[in-house]
Amino acid sequence: MKKNLDPLDLEIIRHLQEDGRKSYAQIASELRISPSSVQQRANRLIKDGAIVIKGIVHPADIEDVVMAMVAVKADGTKLHAVAQAISRLPEVRWVVICAGQYDILLELVCENNEHLLTILSNKISVIEGVRETVTFPYLEITKRTYEWVIPELIKNESRGKDEQSA
Repeated sequence: MKKNLDPLDLEIIRHLQEDGRKSYAQIASELRISPSSVQQRANRLIKDGAIVIKGIVHPADIEDVVMAMVAVKADGTKLHAVAQAISRLPEVRWVVICAGQYDILLELVCENNEHLLTILSNKISVIEGVRETVTFPYLEITKRTYEWVIPELIKNESRGKDEQSA
């Protein structure tokens, strides 16, 4: 479900993306609004699922692990059931239903190659509706980010609407 965010919501999100630990008082000061307004809006954004504030762990930075992207072809009538079954595996970090040559993409974090083989052979390939998998082990991660920069277009369109209604 798409969230209806106004320009002030987007500005609060921008500040939290820069530093998720930034205080609401500091954000309020920079936006020239009350801290309670920032807190109420941030709490609503969190409750509505528009934003999540967490400490992100990069598994490869913590210990030696094997990470891989897995592409899955699934029976069309079982697509959601397959995605849900894969999502329940603790080694799976994320699952995406997509269009194209494959139906589902997922990321795995495993202890070693043997563990990866076990997950692929004994957990994923046996799910009813999985027809084929292709595994792409990560050799090196050259970019990683969890930040999505809100396009200026959205910012400018939102401001234009506010200026027109003022």
